[in-house]
Amino acid sequence: MNRTFATLAEWIDPSRGQHRTVPPMDAGLRPNRRLDEAQQLLPNDIYEPDDIVIAESGSVLFSSGRSLFSLRDGEVRTLAELPGPVGALVRRGSVVIAAVEGTGLVAVDVSGTVTELCTDPVISTCVTDLAVLPDGALIATVGSRNHDARNWSRALVQGDRSGLIVRLDGSRARVRAQGLGWPSGIEMASDTEVLVSLSFEHRIELRSLDSLAHSSRAIARNLPVYPGRLAAAGDGWWVAAPYIRNRVTEMLLDEPAVIEEMVARIDPEDWFVPRLRCTNPYTDTMQMGQLRVLGVVKPWAPARSCGVVLRIDRTGRVVESAHARVDSKRHGVTGVAVCGGRIVAAANGFGNLLHLAAEKERGETNA
Repeated sequence: MNRTFATLAEWIDPSRGQHRTVPPMDAGLRPNRRLDEAQQLLPNDIYEPDDIVIAESGSVLFSSGRSLFSLRDGEVRTLAELPGPVGALVRRGSVVIAAVEGTGLVAVDVSGTVTELCTDPVISTCVTDLAVLPDGALIATVGSRNHDARNWSRALVQGDRSGLIVRLDGSRARVRAQGLGWPSGIEMASDTEVLVSLSFEHRIELRSLDSLAHSSRAIARNLPVYPGRLAAAGDGWWVAAPYIRNRVTEMLLDEPAVIEEMVARIDPEDWFVPRLRCTNPYTDTMQMGQLRVLGVVKPWAPARSCGVVLRIDRTGRVVESAHARVDSKRHGVTGVAVCGGRIVAAANGFGNLLHLAAEKERGETNA
């Protein structure tokens, strides 16, 4: 009944209508081929890299399945086998902290020795990102209390807002913020503030460590992507964007009755929601655009999966980005790591690790 009244009110006064809009990818988000041109570090579809860090030794460490792997000089070796799927990673000194689904947080040293850190139920599932605070404590984002990390799309269509920010001092976990729309990334912004990605709100915001339950300032809002994990990079941050927004999904989210019927009657694989990979873009549903223009598959074609990673400055302005074309096998970027000028992205969609050339290097190569 409320929906009927809202529709009638909008018909009488169109200015009362409030509908979701998807902003264009322009300025620093203008589509390009940087991910397609990036150096591939792994063969396709052998691993499923979720998150990634760069060790002090220069090795690239990545989570995949139930394992933590190390990549150095083109050779991949298993650093540790863990009791559940491994997701978010963060480096604290020479030790890597890993979130293990169904267990909690564990520490893995350079020899592969695994030590349990915290198994509190609040962080035993759906930990989306981790950061190290100035005092050495950890801070974590939990995407949802109701869904595990694999059910991002179900949480999206159900309007789930049960995400958390949790501080961890040793084995003690304290919830510092709750009721969030899938917080998917967290990183230090200063000694007193953290930067937080809110996936379902399409927003990146600053929060004070003393008042994590309250947003102090949104520095990037109404993004055309669902922002994910964050990595500090000098005067800004790199942002993994695993999913792209599209008009059909936005329209569905404005229609609760349609969403309810879709969830009840249609297989989740056929829901029109963003996903990490699209194996055949030529048969995927299209809207408001073409996959091919003059015989070329365009990167801005509205597919359900994408390959995007972007860098924002301290003001939230997107200063550069790296994209893959719509028919590429470099979609679903779930993690990004930066160290000493190296930029490595984990493209989970098709199981790649990609070494991106910096803007300057790329310009010199194309000159």
